[in-house]
Amino acid sequence: MNTSSKADLRRRFKRVRLGLWLLGVPLLLFLGGWQWQRAEQKRVWLQQLNSAPATTVAGALQRLERHDWVPVQLEIELMPLKIFLLDNRTWQGRAGYEVVVPIRVDEGRWWLGSLGWVAAPPRRDQLPVVELSRRRVRVEGVLSRPLESVTLAASQVEPGWPRRIQSLDMKQIHAALAVPVEHLVLHLKTAVSEVILPRERIYTGIEPERHLGYAVQWFGLALALALWLMWVERKERQEASR
Repeated sequence: MNTSSKADLRRRFKRVRLGLWLLGVPLLLFLGGWQWQRAEQKRVWLQQLNSAPATTVAGALQRLERHDWVPVQLEIELMPLKIFLLDNRTWQGRAGYEVVVPIRVDEGRWWLGSLGWVAAPPRRDQLPVVELSRRRVRVEGVLSRPLESVTLAASQVEPGWPRRIQSLDMKQIHAALAVPVEHLVLHLKTAVSEVILPRERIYTGIEPERHLGYAVQWFGLALALALWLMWVERKERQEASR
């Protein structure tokens, strides 16, 4: 290999090292910091889910101003006049729906009640049969704000009931129910139907310790890359000084 070719390789290698200093190391540090932040968020989330349940609507709403998830024990009135089936919900690898109905609390407030999971029929053009009656029942659950799912395109409103929906689009739900439903969802842990599996616990994903482990890995990679770059630069300066 001639001298000019070696010089070209050195210049390219320097550009690669510069790119790693400017992009690689900061990216690894960012990923580590993000996982560290996720661990703290998950820890707070689990603390909220494991706290003592609120037993009044006023107490639950007051706590919801400070927290994202509030465990509750309340008496509600199921109002399953119109049933929504939230699409693309799986359980143990099986396709199904999340059953959502309007509920009433405090003899006046209207919320949404997520009753749990129901299996989907074999054919897409069929919907599960969900039989619910209007009644009062004391339930245990978790109160939260509705999280609208991200969809690739505007979802079409399907006719008839029960109605399949792709996300908790509150505008569509308000229009369909024609009642002043508040932007609140009560995720029931109490079973209200034999065919609906209630949420025994709100899904929390991986534990905070796992997030911390990922953070340590990203920080370790950033440190290893920085040390390697410094070693290469030092070795290059030593060779140039000979």
